[in-house]
Amino acid sequence: MKNTYTAEQRITAAFSDRRCEMDIFHASQLFQDAFTEYFTQYGCDAISMSRSHGAVWAIARSKIVYDRMPLWGETVRMTVIPVKITSVTIHLNVLVESLEGQPLVRCRQELCAVDVTDHSLRRVDTTPFPVDLAVCPPVLDTPFLRKKVSLDEESLGYRHVVRSTDTDFNGHMNNVAYVRLLLDAFPSSFWDQHLIREFDIHYAAESREGEELQVYRRIQGSEVDFQIKAGDRSLVKAFLRLEPRGDEE
Repeated sequence: MKNTYTAEQRITAAFSDRRCEMDIFHASQLFQDAFTEYFTQYGCDAISMSRSHGAVWAIARSKIVYDRMPLWGETVRMTVIPVKITSVTIHLNVLVESLEGQPLVRCRQELCAVDVTDHSLRRVDTTPFPVDLAVCPPVLDTPFLRKKVSLDEESLGYRHVVRSTDTDFNGHMNNVAYVRLLLDAFPSSFWDQHLIREFDIHYAAESREGEELQVYRRIQGSEVDFQIKAGDRSLVKAFLRLEPRGDEE
């Protein structure tokens, strides 16, 4: 059975920021599409699986590492591979490379199946996903960053009310929408001076339309810690590793 998914993708305006680069928000959109197509091969994309088995995939953790920032107009090759399958989690990697084989962006994600009715954790073997699928060597084996973060009002960047366009078909805020909120915690001038090299995000809880979220951020040298809360509930923790942009940028 085929265990990977490969496709070519042109980096269009839909996957580019104001600098014509594929930042972490647009990369997350691209990866979300790639993972959806990967699961579609086995009849277990979220929409199909919610109807047939009453479950959807939930992202627990995601990590993105840049080797080189993809630019608007480039055509890249994406490959999604399974690297580990347990009773309750699926670990996937995605490699984005140039058509000449130069690595550009690498991603790893840990996903689990969640019941659509009571939100309980489901075993992978209760879904259509083939649990005996052959796994591959990882293209990104850097571990997820595990760091205790509890940011307070001194680190509050801004507040955001979840709107209809933030939500997905489950009625929850889409995973990618949280990434957009993180980038919006700084002005464009900040991103004109800093280049993202590594990004970790950990999802802990869900939010719905109408909820007010608090977006916190703290800079420590070349690293940024983020936390998104809804009142006392911590929804998301994320971490960035940055480097200064050179004069040639």
